[in-house]
Amino acid sequence: MVNIKMPTPIKRPTSEFYWIRKKVPLRYRKLVGKAEVWKSLKEKDLRDAVKECAAESNRLEAEWAHLATVEAIASLPIKPPRLQAPEESFEAGPVVEQPRLSHQDLHALRAAAHVRIRDCYIANPPSAGFGTAILLAGDVVDEGMQELLAEEGIEATGADLERFRPLYQQARRDAVADLKRAKLDGDFSPNPVLAKLPARTVPKLDFIKAFEEYVEKGGLKGGKDGPTAKRWRPKIRDFCKWLGHRDLARMTNEDGYRWADHLVDRGYHRKSVRLVWVASLSATAGFTVERRKPGAHNPFRGIVVRDAIDPNTETKPPRRKGFTQEEAKKILTATVATPSSMISPEKRAARRWLPWLCAYSGARVNEITSLFPADITQDEVSGVWCMVIKPSLEKTSQWRTVPIHSHVIEQGFLEYVEQRRKLGKPLFYDPARGKGGKIANPQYKKTAERVADWVRQGLGIKGVQPNHGWRHLFKSVARHVKMDREVEGFIIGHRPKDSNASSDYGDRWVATMSAEVEKYPRFEIPALRQPSAPPKRRQRTSFDATVAKTANEGRKAVRAARA
Repeated sequence: MVNIKMPTPIKRPTSEFYWIRKKVPLRYRKLVGKAEVWKSLKEKDLRDAVKECAAESNRLEAEWAHLATVEAIASLPIKPPRLQAPEESFEAGPVVEQPRLSHQDLHALRAAAHVRIRDCYIANPPSAGFGTAILLAGDVVDEGMQELLAEEGIEATGADLERFRPLYQQARRDAVADLKRAKLDGDFSPNPVLAKLPARTVPKLDFIKAFEEYVEKGGLKGGKDGPTAKRWRPKIRDFCKWLGHRDLARMTNEDGYRWADHLVDRGYHRKSVRLVWVASLSATAGFTVERRKPGAHNPFRGIVVRDAIDPNTETKPPRRKGFTQEEAKKILTATVATPSSMISPEKRAARRWLPWLCAYSGARVNEITSLFPADITQDEVSGVWCMVIKPSLEKTSQWRTVPIHSHVIEQGFLEYVEQRRKLGKPLFYDPARGKGGKIANPQYKKTAERVADWVRQGLGIKGVQPNHGWRHLFKSVARHVKMDREVEGFIIGHRPKDSNASSDYGDRWVATMSAEVEKYPRFEIPALRQPSAPPKRRQRTSFDATVAKTANEGRKAVRAARA
């Protein structure tokens, strides 16, 4: 008796859920493409994770066995049309095409052909004599097969067509039998033959592959490594896993509603279900419809997930979005404090300039952290210094020129820009310090995260987004000082909802935008008028580093000699 050890749930430091770690048997590794599989069980409780781990282990075994079966069937040679005479030469024989469709897929296509032919005529069945004879005529077999395979999204080889031909002819005979019953007896009941035929092993429209095509060709912001793709990809996979298949052609509107109800029952917020989970499904399916894929439809379009309203619960007061004036002044005061000599120049610069630039422009923090010295330019007409914000992995989709507030320039920001220009490096990060991370997690995002941690942990400001709070504060101040709404939209990258098409006409003059930016009142920070305090700790020079390194090597040599 063979003792098979079942995998047990494992906790990973980067996840709140339990995971399964399962080794791939040697016979399957070539098909799977890896030696072991890690997969989240989506369970936090150990007891539930143990049950899900066993089920997931069985699913993986079944999936690998299926891959091996399909591979074995596809590798079988087809039978030659006739025996070769002994005197014939084997040197110039024809090249035999290998079939690609499995035996199960061929019979599933037989069922599809049966339904297709039957449904074309079932409303008004033809006569049992001449009409059915036309349907059974041999000259329409090839044409009908080609149309069916095109509708099913299959590019069949010549070998596949020859294997499918007798099954297609049988499907035609079965469909004609249905039409005869309907015509002569008024019997429209389902044919029991269809109940015996299998489902396809290969999806007609692979939903997961459709999503990957969508993120590359559908114009999704950031492409396959962007933040939206990272957020949506697991949602698509979780839905297919829950549904039990990944064929878009078989998905229905009811599947979408059952999925939404399932997520709500699991405790997900209804707004998240509506704007993320269901939106990702609808956008992917909509892309396949746009591409006019055979059998494509969008069963998720129009799905509504309404917010639950409990009349017995008092509505909560609106959450504060922007910084208060006291919090803003606390952060800006900390920007001019003497930084530690132990942190990098880029990190010191990020703490010094990011809050000021975000406060006076309302820009998103990643729009600022991704800037290069070349993005700080002087307008040729007005002479105003500006930031040129390019479309990136963020929400912005257009180039935007944002005037820099005079208060920032007076503090010496342009001198810092010139220093970085001479070094040939970005303003707030050093590419040489990169660790080769993914495209979806660039260094400028890490810079923004570190500034956010500094605001939360170092300054103790919580209850508001530490970087995006500046954008909300800018909007509040803009209303207070009565900035022109259309021009303010040009500055922060928003188009007012009640604006008309006139905003798309004319040029966005920098002088006009600068006049609105200067309406933003200056922050009075007393620390700006005081001289900078000397560092609490003398910064170590290169000579000090050499001396310390030499002393350390000497200590190592002494320990080695004693050993």
